[in-house]
Amino acid sequence: MGRPEAWRRLGGTVKRDLGRPPARASWTAPRAPSVERLTPPPTIPPVTDLAVPPRFLEDVYQAASECNKCSLCQAVCPTYVTNPVEWETARGRVSLIRDAIEGRIELRDIADGPLSTCLTCDNCVAACAPRVPTSLIVSRARMELHEQEGHPWGQSFAFRSILPRPGALRFLHGLSRAAQVTGLHALARFTGLSRWLGTGGALMEHVGPLPRQTAYRRARDLPAVTAPVRGRVGFLVCCYQNLAVPQATEATMRVLLANGYEVIVPQLACSGLPAKSLGDREAMTDMAAANVDVLRDVDVDMLVGDVASCTSHYRQYDTILAGDAQHAADGARIARRTLLATELLADAGQRAELGPLRWRVAIDEPCSLPIDGPARSAARRLLEAVPRLTLVPLEEAAMCCGGPGMYFHEQPERSEAILQRKFEHVVASGAAVLVTENVSCLLQLRNGAARYAPGVRVMHVFEVLNESLQTAQRRAAIIPE
Repeated sequence: MGRPEAWRRLGGTVKRDLGRPPARASWTAPRAPSVERLTPPPTIPPVTDLAVPPRFLEDVYQAASECNKCSLCQAVCPTYVTNPVEWETARGRVSLIRDAIEGRIELRDIADGPLSTCLTCDNCVAACAPRVPTSLIVSRARMELHEQEGHPWGQSFAFRSILPRPGALRFLHGLSRAAQVTGLHALARFTGLSRWLGTGGALMEHVGPLPRQTAYRRARDLPAVTAPVRGRVGFLVCCYQNLAVPQATEATMRVLLANGYEVIVPQLACSGLPAKSLGDREAMTDMAAANVDVLRDVDVDMLVGDVASCTSHYRQYDTILAGDAQHAADGARIARRTLLATELLADAGQRAELGPLRWRVAIDEPCSLPIDGPARSAARRLLEAVPRLTLVPLEEAAMCCGGPGMYFHEQPERSEAILQRKFEHVVASGAAVLVTENVSCLLQLRNGAARYAPGVRVMHVFEVLNESLQTAQRRAAIIPE
């Protein structure tokens, strides 16, 4: 089936060059079309804002109509700077989605490309004068597409039978650990069998061997809170980090305890963020409602998380559950009481003694952090308190690393090109440690460091703070006051 004219006028195709190393993607990039070419073809009369009744997506149609085609999004879009084709920009994607809303094309016509390659990082919003919420528009378009076309069975199974069930996640962890202990995991990676296992195999390659204990298990052996107690927090454990990087969550809990916060760890399902990203609105809402049922009776002062994307998603429970009479009020209350752990501690101030770390550290800012506000600077404020630690600037620190969700598997060439660009800046910074606070970023950046900067350690911000606390404790044991 040929592409509609609305698609062709935005031009550009991915070209796979199998003779080149996989780390470098090669694209054919046609001459960037002018703003005039983004107007409807002559056979279709031009429209003004909301002149055509929207066929669907009424909730984002006005926002999609506010793009002024200024092209400032081009310079800050990770996919565009590595593949300079118009539909890779926010204005190109939004223009095509609006064409679909108004009936010029169908969403299925842009499913492979404009809808599938967007990282939903919202980096474009920082450069956008009218603040067009591109990630929201793309996410809603994906939801509408799947409501029209249905969901892949594997994705539907994962969102309805695995991610909402903590027991199923524990079973998968045990199964993976058994494969590691028996050597099957290493054999699958060595022989390349994992590459034939689809999404599961790609995740196995990306994450690597899982630690023996999950974050939930590690939470049982934490020390007591350091008096005097400043508050009681409920910890929102990310289901992905719980399995893949539990030491980061353990470090966060230890730092909070050392700073006077009692930590309560409720057993939660997935926050629902993966379902939102891939367009399954029903599964997203169901997972949010299930977590609200758990959190409703948790007696804490506030809720905190140490994964920027998941924590941000919990803060959207008010809008996600607005149409659910049974969960709307509690969803709104949870959204209001949820904070990122770095933001909580940076605002309240660190009370625990920090020891010196003679490290050169660069901060990679997760794109899921709010564009404005204190959360984006919280990690820097915390690390500036560590004695002898040197913070070095990182070019394009807020640019996405290309690793959200399964993007590394579904768009491997784009993901790798974006990651390589990121590490060109990391190497140029001279940092020995790269810090972030999002699990997808942690795993993506660790893979990037292994390929492009083997001498660079990638750590969660609270792993650095916990190391500083331990240094202070060791010094105190050797040199008592």
